[in-house]
Amino acid sequence: MATWVARVEWHGTEQAPSDDDLETIAEALAQNAGSVGREREPDRVSATVAVEANSLRQAIDGALRVVRYAVQGQNLPFAPHGVEVLDENTFARRLTLPSIPPLVGYAEIARMADVSRQRAQQLSELPGFPPAVPDVPGPLRVRSQVETWLSKWERKPGRPRKA
Repeated sequence: MATWVARVEWHGTEQAPSDDDLETIAEALAQNAGSVGREREPDRVSATVAVEANSLRQAIDGALRVVRYAVQGQNLPFAPHGVEVLDENTFARRLTLPSIPPLVGYAEIARMADVSRQRAQQLSELPGFPPAVPDVPGPLRVRSQVETWLSKWERKPGRPRKA
């Protein structure tokens, strides 16, 4: 028997569960070290639970059963559309990783591309350049996306033509 950690995502029908509903669902999941959270889409919710099982398949079935019972106990519809199950060690390792990938601004992009900061700003306007991350101050981009774009950039000598 092993401990597995499962994240089950589901959606309501016409409206999202209320905060009171989610609190009651979380209380019902407490015996499985459960937590509940809203997803980006307004009608979607997820729960993370720990289950004991002999196999991945049993862990999936057990997690769905536990979450279904808690949700339907609130007389809410349960229409799961995703399950992620990890063994306990993998889950613990993932908790140590940063939740936000490394971000870079124009100064870092300039150093990465060996260009001026002004040129880095111009590069960001070229087609295919990674988009800025929304809802953060300043135009920050995901470092790995910028590295990928720079690796494919066909650098031409001289100053770029003015449009």
